[in-house]
Amino acid sequence: MYITRVLTCLVICLAASTVSADDRSLALEMVNKAREAQGVAPLTWNSDLAAYAQFWALQMGVGAQPFSHAPSQLRPQQGENIYEHQSGQCDAAFDTPLQTAVPQCMWSDTTQIGCARAYSVSDSYKVYNVCRFLPQGNILGEKPF
Repeated sequence: MYITRVLTCLVICLAASTVSADDRSLALEMVNKAREAQGVAPLTWNSDLAAYAQFWALQMGVGAQPFSHAPSQLRPQQGENIYEHQSGQCDAAFDTPLQTAVPQCMWSDTTQIGCARAYSVSDSYKVYNVCRFLPQGNILGEKPF
């Protein structure tokens, strides 16, 4: 019973660390500017995708899952980008993102995005970020636009 209460409080506290409206607007604006520069239609925010992303970020944050993509059964037909970092970390490779993350953000058939974050319970400076996309992109052998 005590463990259940602690876990419930933990999930509620972590849920409070979701992406703020300002973060959501900024993320959507940044992705859509990059898409516009390539002549790709803008994405719209999907709160359901953000909720799915929040679930997976929390799974990693509480240590129930390692830092990894969610299994396909937990993200049906959804694309996913994940990013782990230490808060306050300056990533020198920020301008050269992973090759697999860019195509999903730029995939021309993708129309919706939802993102979330969670903080690690075992490492107070670790942050897990997850974005989900519909429809899924990153199709092997196809170009994003």
